[in-house]
Amino acid sequence: MNRLPVRLVVTFLLLNWLAIGVIAVVLRNSIEGGFRDYVSGQEVASVPEFLPEALETYYAEQGTWQGAESQFSGAGRSGSGGNSSGQHGNNAQGRQYFVLDLTRHIVASADPAMLGDTFDPDTLQDAIALSMDGQQVGWLTWQTPGQQRFGAAEQSFLDDMTTALIAVGVGVGFLTLAVGIGLAWQLTRPLGHLRAAVHELSEGQRGRQVTLEGTVEIRAVATAFNRMSSALARSEQSRQRMAADVAHELRTPVTVISSHLEGMLDNVLPNSKEQIAIAYDQTLHLKRLIEDLRLLTLAEIRQLPLEKQAINITAFLNGVYLAFEPLALDQNIQLALDCPTDLPPLHADAGRLRQVIGNLMTNALRHTPAEGHITLSAKSLGQHLILSVTNTGVTLSEEDAAHLFDPFWRADDARDRDRGGSGLGLAIARQLIELHGGTIAVKRETGSTTFEMMLPEINETPPQARE
Repeated sequence: MNRLPVRLVVTFLLLNWLAIGVIAVVLRNSIEGGFRDYVSGQEVASVPEFLPEALETYYAEQGTWQGAESQFSGAGRSGSGGNSSGQHGNNAQGRQYFVLDLTRHIVASADPAMLGDTFDPDTLQDAIALSMDGQQVGWLTWQTPGQQRFGAAEQSFLDDMTTALIAVGVGVGFLTLAVGIGLAWQLTRPLGHLRAAVHELSEGQRGRQVTLEGTVEIRAVATAFNRMSSALARSEQSRQRMAADVAHELRTPVTVISSHLEGMLDNVLPNSKEQIAIAYDQTLHLKRLIEDLRLLTLAEIRQLPLEKQAINITAFLNGVYLAFEPLALDQNIQLALDCPTDLPPLHADAGRLRQVIGNLMTNALRHTPAEGHITLSAKSLGQHLILSVTNTGVTLSEEDAAHLFDPFWRADDARDRDRGGSGLGLAIARQLIELHGGTIAVKRETGSTTFEMMLPEINETPPQARE
């Protein structure tokens, strides 16, 4: 009963049977009342004026209603089917009169079999009250021939109508059952596919996709599932690739260290400061790699704390420029700073932002040939500050640009590895910028490359902005 198809079918059946039941009750009451009104309307006749007075006189003289039916003879009681107008001009044709006591029991009737029967209160709406000395002692009521015959005809008609409604209810029930089963199958089939896909996903089949079908709501759920499954697949691939890259990156320094130590222990290599320095350099590289991995992991899971404060971006970039100017001169590279003095302050972690821009400047120096140009610039755009680092001499391919922020990815693997790069710098830079609520992207141009960062600025200048 807790399954959706069963609930749908049962609900449809109950609603249909409830509707048929309500229609049956309304029809029965409406037809019964209308039928009565019609029959009564066809036989409208006034009550002889003498009869109520005669009955009241009889009761006053006799003190009882017993035998009061003798007063009906002049009113033309039915029996012959003719027109008995009587001496007082009664127009009733076959009308039968009754006297009821105050408990609505028949106490006087031309038909002895009806004595003691009870009248429905609804039938007394046209009855005439009989009184003596100002106190009501009974009722005068009547039945027309149509009303007398109506009981059996009414019951027969209503029974036929009830039988027809029951037959309709059974037929509609079977039809509802068939339609409900079809509709339930159509509604739940996509959910069954989705359930199977979720089960496969839980068993480790990442990237499982389901066909978009069913109602708009079910399609929305299926679309969300497909996105989630694709994201999990990409995450799993990234995790596997990351694990393989970490193992590969760690193996190189560990191999160098172990081979040098083993060579010195076996007296294959001299136990000199030069050999120890090589092993020590590899330990430093290993230490940097582990620290970069820790930093990247914390940034990815949004657990890296940031000490944000207002930064005077002009003074901040000027400090970066002064720090890298000697390195650029040593490599015969022209370094330029393009930063207006009226830029609004930036709300950021100065240390982490310096790490990002320092990494971009280091990469720019590494890939800019002699007599090339590097430009560090900043500008305001709407409610954001745009910081960019542009260097000449390199034209990135589309594939290189697509993977530039992937961990351990290198456009020139051998050269970057020899220069000690971990391959995590740009991946860390992207995570740090995103932690600040910004974005970072690379723009490919012929003969130059631009890294552009968009960060939210402070709307109001604080009292003191840190450089």
